[in-house]
Amino acid sequence: MTRALVYKEFREILPIAGLALLALLFVASNSTDFQFVRGLLNDRQDGIPFVSDAFGSRLAIVAGSFAVALGFWQTLGDFHRDAQLFLLHRPITRRKFYSVKLATGLCVYLACTGLAILLYAIWAATPGNHASPFNWSMTLPAWGTCLSVTCLYLAAALSGIYPAAWLGTRLAPLAAVGAICFICSVLPLPATAMLAAVAAVDIAVMVAILHVVRTRDFA
Repeated sequence: MTRALVYKEFREILPIAGLALLALLFVASNSTDFQFVRGLLNDRQDGIPFVSDAFGSRLAIVAGSFAVALGFWQTLGDFHRDAQLFLLHRPITRRKFYSVKLATGLCVYLACTGLAILLYAIWAATPGNHASPFNWSMTLPAWGTCLSVTCLYLAAALSGIYPAAWLGTRLAPLAAVGAICFICSVLPLPATAMLAAVAAVDIAVMVAILHVVRTRDFA
């Protein structure tokens, strides 16, 4: 049953994941000396890779948009034609069903975003591609962004299943988590404190999701 659920989720999110992967690879390619991609944006590579270039900000925008869209896609999609009623009557608990769903989404998000970061890092680490110094520790902010955006994915999933008729109330979890992420991004927090904050928010939102799943009447 678990394998079937993973396959179902992967098949359904494949289109949006494919589009997001193309966008992420475009961001990574635009930060390199790949002339075709940079020519489309009339852009030029300036600054040290991962330190003073535009890759970090563009990654945050694209990865954040991908995570939010993916969270809504996975949750709201099951409400189309009341598909969730069929799925929740399978011989599996609601907790396990949504845990498998969210785990699959997180794995796909991390794989797509991580691939873009890794490809750009490999280009930056290859001698002769640019005149700036490079150390793999310089990629830590990008990996931190990748992990931080998981909060937005879970918040979007919570908003998708939140039992509220008013749009503002339904989007409240996503707005709250988005505000927390913004505040943490502008504060001069050390890396350990940032990761601790991300983990705390992820755990809190996941607990809220499981509570809604357990108590909501999906009929």
